[in-house]
Amino acid sequence: MRRRELFGAAMASTAAAALLTTKEASAQDAVARAARGMPSPKIRDVSVIECAPQGVRLTVVKITTDQPGLYGYGCATFTQRADLVKPAVELYLKPLLLGRTVDRIEDIWQMSYNSSYWRNGPVENNAISGVDLALWDLVAKQRGEPVHHLLGGKVTCCRLTWHFRADISPQTKR
Repeated sequence: MRRRELFGAAMASTAAAALLTTKEASAQDAVARAARGMPSPKIRDVSVIECAPQGVRLTVVKITTDQPGLYGYGCATFTQRADLVKPAVELYLKPLLLGRTVDRIEDIWQMSYNSSYWRNGPVENNAISGVDLALWDLVAKQRGEPVHHLLGGKVTCCRLTWHFRADISPQTKR
């Protein structure tokens, strides 16, 4: 490749990056205009629902906001220590979360993770994941979209399947 072609390719990639940045900026401006004047919902209550369908102990976090009918659910199940997740959410995370806005999901995650003494423990990680999922559920309900749209949309257009027939032995040829 000659220097002129290399220089041209570099300029084209810079122009594409600038175009992408312009698109991102216009999209952020559109979101800001749409949300202007609307108060961001604040967390009013955090509760834990424990259940055991078919003997499997499940833990679900419910976050309620100050806007009527707006709430989110998140799975915080840790089957090996199911009794410990509920106190972790109610005694540790709930005081940190009350009054915070729901649209600051990453900040809430960082605050919840970094404010504990024992980081990376399974109980704390499950409690935080339940809160995180509940916040994503809340934002998705507020926008009227499924959560997977907020996380980038569909990944595949078709479903891969595997078919297994037990009646065919390895020696049988098709």
